[in-house]
Amino acid sequence: MRLSTGRPSTLVAVYGTLKVGYFNYALHMKGALPVYSRRVEIPFEMYENSEYPMLVPSSARHSIWVELFEVDVDKLRELDDLEAPYGYWRETVLLEELSREAEIYVHASPPPPGFTLVASGNWRGQAGE
Repeated sequence: MRLSTGRPSTLVAVYGTLKVGYFNYALHMKGALPVYSRRVEIPFEMYENSEYPMLVPSSARHSIWVELFEVDVDKLRELDDLEAPYGYWRETVLLEELSREAEIYVHASPPPPGFTLVASGNWRGQAGE
């Protein structure tokens, strides 16, 4: 199932609390299944605090685990509204592994105090619905 109403869809890559099984998935993506779940090489590094991760721009490409969903414009606006108050913005990235572009939410560099590098690129914070 995708989060679409028949209107044109956009591919959005999620890597944190919007992934299946995490709290924002239950609130904003419930019922949707990712069209892909995989590592992608993108020019961002992952950091986390005790509650959630963030991607910050990097001059090098890093391997990041993402789930990719097809969403319509209304869902994209909902996700924008979710992320914006926390300083995240949506950026278009080329996923060379799939030869497709996707939208992904990122944060300014450097990360805020209290965030540490997730060298694996795979955030596994506490899941919960």
